[in-house]
Amino acid sequence: MTLHIDDKQTTLTSEQTLTGWRREFCVELLGEGQARIFLRAVEAASLKATELHRGVLFHRVGSGFSDLAGCVAAARDPLERLAGTAARQQPSKDNLFAAVTYDRNAWEAVVSAVEQWQRRPASRSA
Repeated sequence: MTLHIDDKQTTLTSEQTLTGWRREFCVELLGEGQARIFLRAVEAASLKATELHRGVLFHRVGSGFSDLAGCVAAARDPLERLAGTAARQQPSKDNLFAAVTYDRNAWEAVVSAVEQWQRRPASRSA
């Protein structure tokens, strides 16, 4: 499995946070065991059907989320399982919106790992 981490920081200003902007943890399923993982800032909630057409799964994270590499390290097993189950496909009349198939249980495990990672106690340095 190959996980490509795009660690460009998506900073949100205080004004953006107050006006409804949010951050999303995203996994773009590339097929053949590959995935691109990135954070993005969006002004409005993303639309699941639109993102599935691009092969992108997303989960809202807190505005203070900044350690993408640490989160990916904590969620590596479920992320690799998810990437391993993904297959790109051509849209058909039976499936117009999803450009990729994947194991939904694997995605739920990723979401759970991201949530647990966000709730971990902050480390204190002396």
